[in-house]
Amino acid sequence: MATTKIWKVESRIDNAINYIKNKEKTKNDCYEFGMDKFENVRDVLMYATNADKTEKQFYVTGINCKVENAAKEMEFVKIINGKTDKILAFHGEQSFKEGEVTPELAHEIGVRLANEMWGDRFQVVVTTHLNTDHIHNHFVLNSVSFKDGKKYYSNRENTALLRKTSDELCEEYGLSVLEEKTCKSGINFENYYKKSTKESEYIQFAKEDLDYAINHALSQRQFENILSSMGYKYYYRGGKLSIRKEPYKRNIRVERRFGEEYSMDNIRHIIFEINPWKTEERVNFVATIPARKFTYHGHAKNLYKPKGLVALFRYYCFLLKVYPKKQQKYKMSPEMRREIRRLDQYSAEANMICKYKLRTLDDVRNCKELKQNELKNLYNERNRLYYKRKGLESGDSKDIVTKEIIKVTDKIKNVKRELFYCDDIIKRTNKIVEEIKFIEEEKWNKQNEKNKVKDKKKVR
Repeated sequence: MATTKIWKVESRIDNAINYIKNKEKTKNDCYEFGMDKFENVRDVLMYATNADKTEKQFYVTGINCKVENAAKEMEFVKIINGKTDKILAFHGEQSFKEGEVTPELAHEIGVRLANEMWGDRFQVVVTTHLNTDHIHNHFVLNSVSFKDGKKYYSNRENTALLRKTSDELCEEYGLSVLEEKTCKSGINFENYYKKSTKESEYIQFAKEDLDYAINHALSQRQFENILSSMGYKYYYRGGKLSIRKEPYKRNIRVERRFGEEYSMDNIRHIIFEINPWKTEERVNFVATIPARKFTYHGHAKNLYKPKGLVALFRYYCFLLKVYPKKQQKYKMSPEMRREIRRLDQYSAEANMICKYKLRTLDDVRNCKELKQNELKNLYNERNRLYYKRKGLESGDSKDIVTKEIIKVTDKIKNVKRELFYCDDIIKRTNKIVEEIKFIEEEKWNKQNEKNKVKDKKKVR
């Protein structure tokens, strides 16, 4: 069982810095002074890599950076991207149940968690502290990505993802997992986790590729080969499948992420039961037949040649390049699928422009304002229905209110989608206007240069 938390490193409190440098202090008291306020990244790293807590720094690992120069490397990434203010870093913690893990296992899990959460874009230092009854990992995460210069956002979706990834790793290693429940503040992180899953292209494409591999495989080995041909690495731990695709560092635990229907037992069942003849014995038998070459002894003139309408049909098929042959289905690349989704989005935006007769940017802004008011009213209506259902006892009346809530929720989704389209139209239109201005300025400058050259020639 492991608990996780993460907080930002933003400003300075001298008492907190002096406190964390005190080697005799323990983890249980360190939040008294507010550990979320350090002077800079170096102070956080000094605390996280304290030799008295980490057994002479034996359990210290740098991801995308060297431990001895981690602070300088993180600061360098900030400087080259021009993001040296506000949030400097994030400090995370993963704490295990007393006596449940060894220091080596805790550190291994911590390194895997950091790799899967942040390893593809951020620099991280992972340390394992042994100075309390509960062995725990510390993570110092650079707030700026070395890959694209963007900042890490510690929102509820990412917090939910951190918790779930930690739980998945604990399950893999046979450790206990806390049951998910609503916090005292009323936040249900399970919902935020589902939202992050729906919005992640990596997860969506992985599910599509899994379905493709399942539907086109004749055996488990072929299923694995299809995954490999699409760039996925697959792993089995405890009989459960995990997949990962470069450049992502995050393993996708297939059964946990997509449900029990994607367990290995169900995947095998689908592979061998789609067609009656697709049994494992049949597939293995076919796979063992050696390849043989067949030679035709005779002259090509003696072969059958189509005549009449059949010949004419085949001739025109040949000319039109639609000659009937066995069609092969090719899996589109993630880039192609991404472009198709973008095309679908542009098509939906065009339909919305026609639907509401939007001719100018002011029309789009007015439409957006109306949609925001509509969304606010729908939220109020849904909250009213929630309160109404809460006071009802189970029965037909409660079911009727639940159906009304579902209808209102569907309307909310549609309005939010249209609001997104409005924002995207405004953003892309402004970008196009800027590009047109830039092109016109370039043309104007070139024309001025030509005029100057002509004027010089005339003077000569």
